[in-house]
Amino acid sequence: MRASLLTLTICLIAIPAYAKYSGGTGVHNDPYQIATAADLIALGETPDDYGKHFIITTDIDLDPNLPGRQVFSKAVIAAPVMHRLFPFAGVLDGNGHTISNLTIRGEWNLGLFGHLASWAEVRNLGVVDVNITGSGGFVGGLVSVNSGTVTQCYITGEVSGDWNIGGLVGNNDNGSISDCYNTATVNGKDLTGGLAGTNYGDVTQSRSSGTVSGASGVGGLVGKNSGIVTHSRSSGTVSGTSGVGGLVGENGYIRITACCSTGAVMGDSDVGGLAGRNAGRISDCYSAGAVDGTDHGIGGLIGSNEGSVASCYNTGAVNGRDCVGGLVGENSFGDIAASYSTGAVTGSGQHVGGLVGDSTIAATMTDSFWDIQTSNQAISAGGTGKTTPEMQDPDTYRAAGWDLLGQTDGPHDIWAEPEGGGYPILYWQLPLGFGLPAFSAGIGEPNDPYTISTAEQLNSIGHNPRLMECHFKVVADLDLTGTHFYTIGDNEFPYSSTFDGNDHTISHLTFESGEYLGMFGELAPTAKAKYLGVVDVNITGLGKYIGALAGRNNGQVIQCYSTGIVTRWSSYVGGLIGFNLGDVTQCYSTGAVNGQNYIGGLVGFNSGNVTQCFSTGEVSGGYYIGGLVGYNSQDTTNCYSTAIVNGGYYVGGLVGENDGQTGMCYCTGTVKGIWLVGGLAGKSSYEDNVYWCMWDTQTSGVTDSAGGTGKTTTELQTVSTFLDAGWDFVDETANGTEDIWWILEGQDYPRLWWELIPEN
Repeated sequence: MRASLLTLTICLIAIPAYAKYSGGTGVHNDPYQIATAADLIALGETPDDYGKHFIITTDIDLDPNLPGRQVFSKAVIAAPVMHRLFPFAGVLDGNGHTISNLTIRGEWNLGLFGHLASWAEVRNLGVVDVNITGSGGFVGGLVSVNSGTVTQCYITGEVSGDWNIGGLVGNNDNGSISDCYNTATVNGKDLTGGLAGTNYGDVTQSRSSGTVSGASGVGGLVGKNSGIVTHSRSSGTVSGTSGVGGLVGENGYIRITACCSTGAVMGDSDVGGLAGRNAGRISDCYSAGAVDGTDHGIGGLIGSNEGSVASCYNTGAVNGRDCVGGLVGENSFGDIAASYSTGAVTGSGQHVGGLVGDSTIAATMTDSFWDIQTSNQAISAGGTGKTTPEMQDPDTYRAAGWDLLGQTDGPHDIWAEPEGGGYPILYWQLPLGFGLPAFSAGIGEPNDPYTISTAEQLNSIGHNPRLMECHFKVVADLDLTGTHFYTIGDNEFPYSSTFDGNDHTISHLTFESGEYLGMFGELAPTAKAKYLGVVDVNITGLGKYIGALAGRNNGQVIQCYSTGIVTRWSSYVGGLIGFNLGDVTQCYSTGAVNGQNYIGGLVGFNSGNVTQCFSTGEVSGGYYIGGLVGYNSQDTTNCYSTAIVNGGYYVGGLVGENDGQTGMCYCTGTVKGIWLVGGLAGKSSYEDNVYWCMWDTQTSGVTDSAGGTGKTTTELQTVSTFLDAGWDFVDETANGTEDIWWILEGQDYPRLWWELIPEN
């Protein structure tokens, strides 16, 4: 009997008192397992778990006709409570599974999720055969309001409501949607889209083929766009009253790039094959669906345009009353460049044109064409009419300065002649790899990058849009002497992958004019430039966003350096980077830098993170002049400058003006200026924002600073000065174990650990 009781006791101890869901502990490497409808509902009813990790392990059916199921009256997970949102802030991995037959009848904020927080992620999930009907706004098949990341998800079924209605997301509120699609029928009133009702974030590599209907601001993919939409498409039928577009109903002061729409579009006024109304920038897009409008502002690509349109085309038929055009119906204050249309155009009222129906005197149209034969229109309020043979002749476009594949005007290659002839097509419509330059090896993928061994190979990259997402590795030192260099990436096509310098140098980079100049014009948030030296640069003339390595950085720059001259009477000029929004780590610049405003020895304007970097040389300019950073609004830590600084206003040995955080830095160079001149910082919003920093009062010639502590040369060459301030040095552990600094005490100032230690 005692043995039986002992065995029972051991068994009871071994069984957990409570097991949540169908397994797991909710951490990254052991997520909670969702295997049943009950698990999913339990998650929705447990806000304390909204920050945990989850994985779906099997398909789940929420059919309300099954036992234990229900018709929901609110979002299943993270539903609003007492008019407050408690967002889901964790990670849910659908693991390739589906949730089917989700049925909701409610008011507002409806979807599988009510709200995703900015750090939340939902991925690899299909929500199929949904049936969601709302009597208010913010309704989406997957999520009502998204501030997080949604990837590789899709929706089928029916979604309806009043405003901010989307097949996948009701309101993409600074969130990210990528590689997602919708086939659901979507019905709303205002701000209704096949994928998202409104977008204030990013939508990329996504599509919608569902039928979309509504009133104002209705789009096949997005109802109203105030974010970025790239590499996406729509093919469903779209109908509404005003601001109706095949891809986007209304596009605000932002951009749409490399997208298309092929579905039929119907409405009253401001109706377009791609966008109903445009106030932003639409580039490298096309539309092919039929467009029908009953009133005014009817266009094959855009109904009413107040923004810019570049490198776009339309092949769909257009029919309306007044202000009807093959590309744009009504062009008010807008710009149209390097675009064309071929679709038939008919109108029953006034202002009907082959390319543009009506245009104001403030609008501009350059190098754009329409086919007078296929459109049946001999007139247009702008553009040049051509016959079909002329429209299909590449020389027509070359003569107008279009950038066609294979031209000798650089590697940009926006347009190409299709195989077998015909009207021009866009770069992203070309077959994979077709017409790309040859490199030494590799395929441009992360594990097999293109390798660059010659200056010619490097210069073939340019801001060719098809190469901006490719990975590169330099395998030899490259000399650009005598080369007319084409900057890699610009503000429209930023470089977005990894460029590995492999500890090689690129020498004699030369520019004389322009904006977004440097080896890279602009680095995207996903970009990484590393282990590269850009030496003996010579950048002169006018412009802005200028740096030897990058004009503007949104990504990561790691262990890169520059030497030479960067002198531009312009703004945002740095020895390495002109304008920084990303991370700059273990980098340096030794060149001479001169400019007008926001001039720094390493970075002109910093709104990112600069750490473990240094600058030498000379820096001069007008306003916001710093030995390391001209203007700092974010973080600059564990850095130093020995640069000589000479400026007008807001001049500092390390930072011209500091509105961010500057910590554990020092500077030693001579500092001269007219007003608000400091040994370390010329101006700082709060002196507390400059912490544990020092400058040499003897070598700088300045005894005052807006932050930091002045020291003598002897003090700055004594290790205890820094250890007492909490600096982390090699061979000490009281201030940390990262070993950031080292020093030849009594002989030199501190140096960063990654610098080569000279032999004694």
